[in-house]
Amino acid sequence: MIAILALKSEIVDQTHEIGDRLRELLGEDTIVRLGDDGITTIAEVAGVVVKVSRRDHPIPNELLDGPIENAWYWPEARQVFLSHASHLIVICQKSTTEEEQDVATSEMPESGVEMESAAAESAPLESAPLDSAPPLDEGEIGFSVQRALLLTRVSQVLGDAFAAVGVYWDSSTTIHAWPAFVESCQSMTPDRLPLRIWIDFRLWEATDGTRGLATRGLCALGQRELEVIGSTSSAEQVRAWSYTVAHYCLEQTQILKHGQAVGVSASEWVRAWVVESRLEPGTWATWLDLEAEE
Repeated sequence: MIAILALKSEIVDQTHEIGDRLRELLGEDTIVRLGDDGITTIAEVAGVVVKVSRRDHPIPNELLDGPIENAWYWPEARQVFLSHASHLIVICQKSTTEEEQDVATSEMPESGVEMESAAAESAPLESAPLDSAPPLDEGEIGFSVQRALLLTRVSQVLGDAFAAVGVYWDSSTTIHAWPAFVESCQSMTPDRLPLRIWIDFRLWEATDGTRGLATRGLCALGQRELEVIGSTSSAEQVRAWSYTVAHYCLEQTQILKHGQAVGVSASEWVRAWVVESRLEPGTWATWLDLEAEE
């Protein structure tokens, strides 16, 4: 999992301060060392590795252009990112006995799908045999959520220390204003997960007036992405119910079964179907039928 912090000022040699901040957060038993000729601080504790790599230049435009265009919730995003001078790449991953690899640079290409694809909107709900779907692991979901919580907290600590102005969350390809990110961190608990940071709930309206939604970010947390196609529910309801289902699956480490009914309120429910994704060919998703109770 990767978060990239946009910093207001140029980076000076802050290697020791980064290490001190990580040790203070993770505990005195944390092993801290340097890599990549001193530009990366590596902290390892309890089977988890945190890497923080300094970059003395802005985040590349090609990485930010798409997320900025989709950041309807942050109108000032482009202006804020234009003003930043440097960035930190923060990675949280499983500990490994293999030789540590160099931290990937933030010049990674943007990847994505067109959520508004007309072909996806009109495609029939057919799928390959269900036994073709790769199995999910509840234990891995739980560990992934814990790593995401840790990455979020480490990012908050470092961003506060080095004057971050914004955050790019790699697995969801979303950006967040620093005050909004901090607000989510302050309310974050194991039963109140900051899904608006971790997951992009991409909503669109089809030409026939129905609505669709697809998530990005659940796969990195061990779950299948959610898809809603052709819903007659309101935009607010589509987003809210998808959020409720995603939070339930992550908080409770639940793997939805094909045809399972999921409660979204005291009196309302939706039905989940495990299908081949209509937006990401070659992958599997959980399709939510929001009108199943009608």
